[in-house]
Amino acid sequence: MIRKLLVISFWFPIVLVLLIINLGLLIDTVNRNSEEVVASVSSEQTHFQVASSANGTGMVLGTSVEGADARSILLETFLREHKSPMAPYANYIVEKSDENGIDFRLVVAIAMCESNAGKHMPKRNEFNAWGIGVYTGQLTGAGFDSWPHAIDWVTTYIRENYYDEGLIDLREIGAKWAPPSVENGYSWTNCVEEFQGSIL
Repeated sequence: MIRKLLVISFWFPIVLVLLIINLGLLIDTVNRNSEEVVASVSSEQTHFQVASSANGTGMVLGTSVEGADARSILLETFLREHKSPMAPYANYIVEKSDENGIDFRLVVAIAMCESNAGKHMPKRNEFNAWGIGVYTGQLTGAGFDSWPHAIDWVTTYIRENYYDEGLIDLREIGAKWAPPSVENGYSWTNCVEEFQGSIL
């Protein structure tokens, strides 16, 4: 018992002394490194120029860089991952959504829930990824000439028939867009919310 007490009584002071020495060395090393960095920065002439990209372009290592809307890139990436025929129109979807004052994700999220973003439509050449005019049990609906025509129509339709009427909440939109889904615990709304969240 006395032996253990002696070992402990010597061990604590030795550990404390070593700890203080290590902390002192660490502080000294940090101070030296920071002095060297400050000395090297102040010895060089430093001139800073504010970089401005008012027109969204610049040069990086001799390569031109153009600014882009990240929303378009996110949307295109999302649509390509899902192998959607709408992927090339991601930028157009963002433009038309902005023009109509609606959430750009809503157009794609609805298309994902209605047709897997255009992969499973009643008729492929009608470009109706949103189930417009396709009622329960029917295999046909509204037809459009092209993806841009469909996107124009759908973004305007959402603005005029939902946003302009004060229907901005997805539950309210879902109750009007897909009324049977309300009885199923707002399944349409839940689907759209999930895809909107996965875009951003």
